[in-house]
Amino acid sequence: MKRAILILLLMSVFVLLNAEGLDTNANHIKINYSDDYEKTIKKHALEEWNDDYRMVVYEINTQADALVELINEFKSEHTQIVFKAIQDWSIKGYKESNINLFKELKTFSLKELLKLHCDWRMVKYEYDNQVKAKNSF
Repeated sequence: MKRAILILLLMSVFVLLNAEGLDTNANHIKINYSDDYEKTIKKHALEEWNDDYRMVVYEINTQADALVELINEFKSEHTQIVFKAIQDWSIKGYKESNINLFKELKTFSLKELLKLHCDWRMVKYEYDNQVKAKNSF
């Protein structure tokens, strides 16, 4: 009996972990910021992966998670670092508009940053590495 319950529990966890769909951050963005979600994160995932919908969902989840983590970890003393990372990792054709939009930001928030067209995974990666390097000396 215990073994059957354990097997059912493990199967349930496996199914939940491998379910294909939007994760918590991506779903939150889709529901609460639907226009910007459609114009940026979803648009660029579809451009990247076309009709490989499993990869589209993976890309959306990855980008949403990186953006939320960046916002949660951001410190104002590292504004120049994040600004440079956003410039470096702007989607092709959006660098100038991203620079202008960033300069107009009132807060470093999801609502504001979702207007930018970036590879948030790489922005977060560069931000983390530069902050770590800056703090090491």
